[in-house]
Amino acid sequence: MNYLKALGILRLVSEQKDEDACGWWKNDVFWLRSPVLFKEAATEEAKRDALVKFFLEEYKPTPIVAPWAGGSGFFRKDNKKAVEALGKSKTPRIRLYAKVIQSIQAIIEEEKIGDKPKKGDKTRLIRRYRRELPDDVIGWMDAAMVLWQDGQGFAPLLGTGGNDGRFDFSQNFMLRLVTLGIHNAGPDSRAARWLDNALFGDPIAGLTAAAVGQFAPGRAGGPNATQGMQGDATDNPWDFVLMIEGALLLGGAAVRRLGVGLDSKSAFPFTVRSSMAGFASSSDSDAATGRGEIWLPLWSRPARLAELRVLFGEGRAEVTGRQARDGVDFVRAVASLGVDRGVQQFIRLSFLKRSGKAFLAAPLGRVLVRQQESVDLLRQLDPWLDRFRRACADNNAPPRFKAALRNIEKAIFEFCRYGGPTFFQAIDVALGRAERELALSAGKVGKRTTSPIVGLSADWIAAANDNTTEFEIALALAGIYDGNGKIGWLRANLEPVVVWRGDNGGLAAKWAEKDRAVVWNSANLSANLAAVLRRRLVDGERNGCPNLPLAAHNFASLNTVSRFLAGELDERRIEDLLWGLMLLPQPPGILSRPADDANAPLPRAFALLKLLLLPQPLTVNGLSVTIKTESSIAALLTAGHVGEVCRIAMRRLRASGLSPLPHPRSGGVVRDADWQELEYLDNFGQRLAAALLLPLSCKSVGRLRDLVLREAATELHIT
Repeated sequence: MNYLKALGILRLVSEQKDEDACGWWKNDVFWLRSPVLFKEAATEEAKRDALVKFFLEEYKPTPIVAPWAGGSGFFRKDNKKAVEALGKSKTPRIRLYAKVIQSIQAIIEEEKIGDKPKKGDKTRLIRRYRRELPDDVIGWMDAAMVLWQDGQGFAPLLGTGGNDGRFDFSQNFMLRLVTLGIHNAGPDSRAARWLDNALFGDPIAGLTAAAVGQFAPGRAGGPNATQGMQGDATDNPWDFVLMIEGALLLGGAAVRRLGVGLDSKSAFPFTVRSSMAGFASSSDSDAATGRGEIWLPLWSRPARLAELRVLFGEGRAEVTGRQARDGVDFVRAVASLGVDRGVQQFIRLSFLKRSGKAFLAAPLGRVLVRQQESVDLLRQLDPWLDRFRRACADNNAPPRFKAALRNIEKAIFEFCRYGGPTFFQAIDVALGRAERELALSAGKVGKRTTSPIVGLSADWIAAANDNTTEFEIALALAGIYDGNGKIGWLRANLEPVVVWRGDNGGLAAKWAEKDRAVVWNSANLSANLAAVLRRRLVDGERNGCPNLPLAAHNFASLNTVSRFLAGELDERRIEDLLWGLMLLPQPPGILSRPADDANAPLPRAFALLKLLLLPQPLTVNGLSVTIKTESSIAALLTAGHVGEVCRIAMRRLRASGLSPLPHPRSGGVVRDADWQELEYLDNFGQRLAAALLLPLSCKSVGRLRDLVLREAATELHIT
């Protein structure tokens, strides 16, 4: 309400007193400059008096009428008190209002409409009013509705054409004018006190008991509004009058950037469809039942009314070259500077059904206008996101698809609002969760209409990199592939998908039929990684891969492996990141985090076994040694047979011409049985198998080699 009041004050002063008047916002207070109005005012007190005098003695109300709806004061069963009082007034400042009322009454009589108009009558009346009534009325009509060929679209700010249910804004505007006495010789002392309160916030007792509609939820009354069970609605008449006067600046007909195919909400300045992203108290029904939301701009530079007409006339909020359609689009426009220059922040309001069937203007916070680095990357997601939104709109779509969409939009909103890799990473995680839901829904509506996510660039990785150990592990895992080109990327082990490079050079993807390569399930991270290792070893052997299908572009450090084996990391987060990062292409070495391997405390079993699970031959003394592995290693480790697997590794190393160092308990004599006599913690084998899937750099492999092998023999047997 206060925002619209400020617009109303500037508009009225500019139109009726001083066209050079300027207004701006500072510390949430609206400031007014007027060379004419304040010409003889040397002090702040004098300026206050000049402004008060203008409204008490000179203000001419805009003819606010809605004679196309029942309850407006013009039809048989309506309350006609205000209409008759204004229509019969002889006061010069009400002359135009009285003339408009008389013209409307004549039109209604000619149309022979007694009761409230029916739908066909309403359309005909509206078009006739636009032809015959003065421009002052047309400005109000533009703020309340926009005309289409087959009807009207309504501004959420003014309900459904100037009324909110049975609460008619124009009727209440006229009633306030009568209460203030503007239709008579002049307002009384009570109206002057109300004006001081409305303009400057001066305390006052004795507000009127009157409904305020959706504009001031705190004054709407109802349960818990005051002491006792229920309170009455209260209002300062000047507040309502100035608010409606200010609403005229938000005229829908003046929006010149209306795009083809957009709904009526997009025809009004800074007004979009409701979005549930960005506030915690939203419910599933709010997007469907809400009337929309409006983003009100705040500017700090003095601006004249003509400038504000351009600002609101364009209502510019563009994202990827089109007008914003909902709250998520709007916050993207703000973050990409797709809004007018000079606007510092936006106040977001949504018109939600909160009091029975009544709507309230719920404040949803503020968003500063500042460009967020990497926000342009989101346009790569738009084609897939549009398809997913259409899938979620299907009545047969699973509720978890809609929940996944809400999480994506929430993450996008928060990134655009706050920026930084942590919030961008949340977008990638939300996409991974949505992909996981689609992968689990073979034959479902959403999966049939929404293809797997592709088309995102590697720049997403840099934007999401928060330099944490969990990110390092997830990125290394997500990039695992088969250097032989016979087996799919690690993504194929998580979901049934086929990815290929299209004719245009870009990646394409489709859902596959049941694929035995998919082994990921609801088990914990270690169990799933161990299952992936087992699957890739078996598939590599079956397909005759000369090298293990465990190649990667990015690697985990030995210190990171040590922390993973010790259970020090957030494994749920690693899994979430993995599902998100596997959707992105990986160039080599994109992770800039330096390896920290100097003092990594690693189990000797890991160092030994990792030499059997390398995607390329081991380099020893300048020679390449291919160590043949056993595809059963992962299964044995998962079953807890760590010692047995270590004995297998010792044999494989010696068969390759290498000399593994003895076990610490051997006393210098190599006894493979010592490995089997060790006791290991429960599930250590499974965690060890998971750690063995982690890709290591050549430097890290060299450190493991030095820990495990004696100085190599001069002649090596390559198998």
